[in-house]
Amino acid sequence: MTWWEALILGVAQGASEFLPISSSGHLLLLEKLGVGSQSLTFNIAVHVGTLVAVLIATRKRVWELMKRPFCKLTGNILLATIPTVILAAVFKFAFPSLLEGRLLGFGFVLTACLLYAGERLKMTKSTLLTPKISVLTGVLQGIAVLPGVSRSGATMSAMTLCGVDRSEAADFSFLLSVPVIVGSALLEGVQIAQGGAAMDVGWLPMLVGVAAAFFTGLAAITLFLKLVKKHSLLPFAAYTLLLGIVVTVLPLFGVKI
Repeated sequence: MTWWEALILGVAQGASEFLPISSSGHLLLLEKLGVGSQSLTFNIAVHVGTLVAVLIATRKRVWELMKRPFCKLTGNILLATIPTVILAAVFKFAFPSLLEGRLLGFGFVLTACLLYAGERLKMTKSTLLTPKISVLTGVLQGIAVLPGVSRSGATMSAMTLCGVDRSEAADFSFLLSVPVIVGSALLEGVQIAQGGAAMDVGWLPMLVGVAAAFFTGLAAITLFLKLVKKHSLLPFAAYTLLLGIVVTVLPLFGVKI
């Protein structure tokens, strides 16, 4: 992997991890287009970059949770994480081919539909985040392990459809990303340990990728938190819908994706 490929992949990871456009889908698409190659060590590194970014962006809420670890918010995070872990395990062990991008185009289209539903079909009566909504959010987050399905888009749509304020939904979605990113990095670390894999990416590309993921992720979180307060998410729905159509149609014309 060259340093410029690592830069592209790091920027894609940092931006698409927190914007509702699917990080797994974009990284897989870039890989299919010949940018970079599969590397568990690189994946762990850029995950760490985005993890640091989200911890810095949500440091006040994280600090509150550390001071009050048994509060309602912690319980809701746990309730949302449980179905996510279960569904992720089901996809990984029962339907592993789906994680390789067989439904990549469908995943992007599903993201578009979820974002549209969250904007247009949300309940008019506002409500607070409840245990039931947290579980539903976790289910949608579990489905988002499929490439093309945005984790942030799916979780936010689940909450806004139930009447949760968009700003609160965005905050909770970012907090939910912490155990997900940590879990992904640990799982990939176990895979490396079991396979005895050596360092397959040079230090320069690795550092470039981590730095790109960190700074882009921090910028994406800041931008997104401002956007959800005043603007619609429909442009992201239009983008993922168009991308999903392109990814689905191009192979029909002999273009491999």
